[in-house]
Amino acid sequence: MRAWSPRVGLVSLALSAAAIAQAEGVPPNAASETVSWSLDPVVAPSAASRAILTVRGSIREGWHVYGLKQSATGPTPLVVSVEQNAVATAAGPVGGSAPIVALDPAFGFVTPYYARSFSVTVPVRLRSRLTPGRQVVPVSIRYQSCDGRICLPPKTVHVTVPITIAAKS
Repeated sequence: MRAWSPRVGLVSLALSAAAIAQAEGVPPNAASETVSWSLDPVVAPSAASRAILTVRGSIREGWHVYGLKQSATGPTPLVVSVEQNAVATAAGPVGGSAPIVALDPAFGFVTPYYARSFSVTVPVRLRSRLTPGRQVVPVSIRYQSCDGRICLPPKTVHVTVPITIAAKS
């Protein structure tokens, strides 16, 4: 009899999940294909100033992403956050485009979600003593995609926002 190995168990679990997803008509990489993300570059007047980071989502036809605010028993909300870094810190609440508020067939109740395209804004404060020029701020985006029939597991993507700090005149 062969001994159980955690590595073999994890590989088997991953292959089983992929087989289930394919059996249900979901491509294994569907989560990465349902939303494409872009970030607006930022120009800041100086270090220690405030700036607004804008994250844009473009959702594949037929899919939607849940809004920033959800009930405790609802789907995974969209969460956009500044990761720890040496350039900027979050400086206020995250805002966003007005979501659609409608009955979601996957959950069976009214909930806010985004379809097609939307934007999210994140206010930040730049740290003092930054060198003028190009900097980057790492941002995490956690979301859940559904198509009204199935929901993919929540996913987190990590992106960076380019910030150019103006040179002192």
